[in-house]
Amino acid sequence: MGFCKKVLWGIVVVTLALFSLGGFLVSLGIITEIDIGEVLAGFEQQLLVKGIFVSFFGFLFVLSIALSLSARERAGGAIIPLKNPLGEVEISRKAICEFIQRVGKEVEGVENIKARIKSNDEGMDVYLILSAQAQGEIPRLIDELQTVVKNYLNNTVGIENIREIKVKVAKIL
Repeated sequence: MGFCKKVLWGIVVVTLALFSLGGFLVSLGIITEIDIGEVLAGFEQQLLVKGIFVSFFGFLFVLSIALSLSARERAGGAIIPLKNPLGEVEISRKAICEFIQRVGKEVEGVENIKARIKSNDEGMDVYLILSAQAQGEIPRLIDELQTVVKNYLNNTVGIENIREIKVKVAKIL
């Protein structure tokens, strides 16, 4: 995520949190001196509407916290757990993707490779987007790349259940 997107995301989350917390506190009657408008003041006197306001602004506050936590997880904090005789090992998705990209660049004819992985109980799927050199045979290049990536993930990282490795050639050089 770029710097501008991170700043914008932070502003949105903080604004949402402050707005919902302010509405939540006004609805509970904790903050009584804030003049939000005659409409809100008139609605607050009714118990049903007060309950709706408390629920709505409480939900917005919880949502703002959940959004900030989920954004942190998507930023590379997600992990892949691996079994080890001495205990569990956790490797971040970001580290695995960077490893795949480094290994993929070692295959002759592969350039500008980007990797993304998806993991679930059934196994791991690897998605590669790359530029390929036109001098080599592209089907052979893709087969070699898939084999190299699978072998390295099996032998070096210890990930055994690779379901598939999808390759998209975005550019032929």
